Formats: sequence, structure tokens, C-alpha cells
Amino acid sequence: MKKVSMLLMSILMVLVFASSAMATPVKNTPAQDKHNAAIDAKKEKIRAKFEELGEYRANKLLQAAKNGTDVDPQQLDSTEVQLESDLQALGVNAITPAQAQAIANGGSDVSIQVTVPPSNSNVKWYDIRYTYYTGGTTYAVQELYAQGLAGGTNLAAGQNGVTLYTNKQILVKNVTYIAQMYAQKAIGTIPIVQWLPYEMLFSDNSQVTNNSHVITHRSLSTVCFSYVKLDGQSDNYQSLSYVSNMVSVASSHTLAGYNNGSPYSKTTDKSNTDYATNYASPTSAVNAYKDPYAPRQSFISFYRFYNNDQTASLTQYIINPSFPAQITQ
Repeated sequence: MKKVSMLLMSILMVLVFASSAMATPVKNTPAQDKHNAAIDAKKEKIRAKFEELGEYRANKLLQAAKNGTDVDPQQLDSTEVQLESDLQALGVNAITPAQAQAIANGGSDVSIQVTVPPSNSNVKWYDIRYTYYTGGTTYAVQELYAQGLAGGTNLAAGQNGVTLYTNKQILVKNVTYIAQMYAQKAIGTIPIVQWLPYEMLFSDNSQVTNNSHVITHRSLSTVCFSYVKLDGQSDNYQSLSYVSNMVSVASSHTLAGYNNGSPYSKTTDKSNTDYATNYASPTSAVNAYKDPYAPRQSFISFYRFYNNDQTASLTQYIINPSFPAQITQ
């Protein structure tokens, strides 16, 4: 009986230790964490370059709209060429629509969702590959970026000469912000920028009464489709696990009213970029690949201009695609 008790106790101890070992999550090694930190730092530089490129291209569209001209999406100027060269130095390559299709077709769950875009595309495609560690396991990530170039795609949006308000008397010296812009994200509707009066009018606003605000704006979205697989597997095993976006907005604001009793009108152009929560996040992509219940997307769904006290607004909705095929070229 004593031997049986000792045997049972031994088995119980083994089970306890085994259960404890199973409950302890596997951690990355210091070298793996260092690798991830380097990837995160590079990704931040990539995001900043896409921000520059998006704002520059949105501004091109805005100026063309103001001049009554069009932008040729196939003609990249020297600034765009340099920014794309900067991206390439960070490992991001500009690719053709056909190459973008091939990447998407390699994903096990999206092959039927992709069609070949036409040759006169209003979208520029890019990709980058890297490895990332989670729980000591190596994952291969491929990100497919789509950025709008011109107005023929649903990655582009905008309106001409829309009145935010008129016949609304605002004594400028009594307000903190003359205009504001917000974005709707997963964490709520949050301010992107709040413009001070001198940023939109002129430095001496003590005798200024504003009663009209008209906006022309253009925006371009940059969507990141993140594909994940176990490192070493063929691309046939990779899965589109996470989709997120950023939006660059170029806006022209014309404010009119009275300055010390005399009529005035002033136009000011502004550019801003914001991105979704966990935009192009390797961690979010890998987590979504591992866990079917993890978030699979994160979007800015609209941006909105407000007047000084948010009693008047102008809203622009943004495309939130789940697959590359949902982007019109």
C-alpha cells in the first residue's frame, strides 16, 4: 500500500510539473527581441516615408483641383522618385499590379479575391518581407502596400468648394481654435489637428470677425495588407491575416469676414496624415495569424472638419478594404 501511495504521489508531482511547464508561455530570446526591435524601428521609418509620399501626392491632387487640371498617375516627378528610392533603401520595393496580384494569389484564403488591375492604374503597389519572433517562433511576414495616386481609385477622395459654414459671426479673438480636423479610429473619434487662428488667417486677429469657411480637400489612403506564414514555408501557406490603413489629407481653407470693418478673404493650404491604431503592426499581424479571435483589421473610417465650436462639420468617408481586389485601380 505504501508503494502504491508513493507511486501515485510521484505521478501527481510529474503531472503538476508538466502542467506548470505548459502554463508558462515561451518567451523570445534576447537576440530575438533585439531583432524585433530593429524591425519595429525600420517600420517606423517606412511609415514616415509613406506619410511624406502620401501628403506630397495628396497636395499634387489639391493643387491640380484648384488649377482645374489633372494629375497623370504614370508620371512620377523627382520628389516621388526620391521618396520611392528612400523606401527601397528600407527594403520596400515598388511593384507592378501583376506582381501585387501574384503576392495576393499566394495567400491561401484570398486567391479568388484578386483580379489583374488595368495597366493605367491609379494605384501604386509596394511590398516588403521580413521575419518576426513571437513566443520564440519565427514568422515570415510579407506586407503589400497600396497607395492612391489620382482620382480614379477608391483610395482617393475629396470635394471642391464645400461650405463648412456661412453667415455665422465669429469674433476670432474669443476663440482658441478657428478650425479642427478629427479622424474615426478603433479608439474613437480623435483630433488630428486643431488650427490656431493665426495659422489660418494672419497674426493680428484682434479686430477680425469671420463668417464664412469654404473647403476644397483631397485625400489618399495607404492600405497595408499583411500576410503571415511560418518561416521556411512556401508562399502557398501564407495567410492574409491583418489589414490597416493610413490617410493623407491636403485641404485648402478659404475664410472670409471683416478685418477692422473692412472685408477680407484668405486661403490657407494644410496637409496632415493620420494612421489607424496598430497600423502595419507586425505583432498584430502575427497575433491574427495565430489566433482566429484576434483583431484582423484596423481602419480610419472617416475624417471630419469642424468649425471653432464643432457646431458645423464636413465629413469624408474612407475605403476600408478587406482584400486587394476591393481596391479600384
